[in-house]
Amino acid sequence: MPIRHDLFFSRRWRGVIAVVLLGGLGVTAPPPLDAHAASPTRDVRTLESNVDTPALDPVEEMPDLREYAAGPERKTAFLELLVPLVEAENANIQAQRDWLLDARERRDSLSDAERSHLQRLCDSYQIECGTSNTFEYLLSRVDTLPLEMVVIQAVEESGWGTSRFARKGNNLFGLRCFGDGCGLAQEGSQRRYQHFDSVQASIGAYLHNLNTHRAYLAMRQTRAAQKEQGESASAESLIRTLDSYSVRDNYFDVLLALLRTNAELIREHSSGDAEDSPA
Repeated sequence: MPIRHDLFFSRRWRGVIAVVLLGGLGVTAPPPLDAHAASPTRDVRTLESNVDTPALDPVEEMPDLREYAAGPERKTAFLELLVPLVEAENANIQAQRDWLLDARERRDSLSDAERSHLQRLCDSYQIECGTSNTFEYLLSRVDTLPLEMVVIQAVEESGWGTSRFARKGNNLFGLRCFGDGCGLAQEGSQRRYQHFDSVQASIGAYLHNLNTHRAYLAMRQTRAAQKEQGESASAESLIRTLDSYSVRDNYFDVLLALLRTNAELIREHSSGDAEDSPA
């Protein structure tokens, strides 16, 4: 049977998290790219107390989706596994962004705990703290990505979750590593690919990569420009900025074809409470 997640961060829970954060707190910043562990539970620490938030059961080993027939059956199993995890990671990022927006308004009166939290975000998102543009730089990076875009890249990079790197390393996005003996070796080449302790850790690393690496500056600028105009970030427009993700000449065409074919199916598997993002 497909793995189902009955608990995920809906808009209602995301609002609860945001309220806690806006009260003057510290949330754990997202892990750096080389971190693998994903905790099955999370404490949102405030100045007064700890508030438990709902957490997904960790998927520590990618199931072998080759057991499902290629086509609708495999797609359903893959989306039931992946979509709630993407929504959870996006909800974490949105909570951090909500805190930043509030902190920017109170920048001259932040508590010591809040300043420490801000420094952790700067360190995680590779931004220099203490400058006049700190909040603007952080907000350009601490932001969500369209569900359809994330899922479509996972589809292409993992073959609907059936690739060796997905099955053996929970790596759904073709994320490479460069240390001696790191991760998993690609057969017939010198390339090595990251190994993650959970599927959610792979998603978190992918989001963090696109939100921090200089190769995806155009993506972040396009996202910011759309939001400045009061629009939701478009999966199609952001996909067109991923020049550096693959050396394949037809990479955009492949992703856009997958998007047009599967966007509605992806949305059908979403929580229904998440913010709509145009394909």
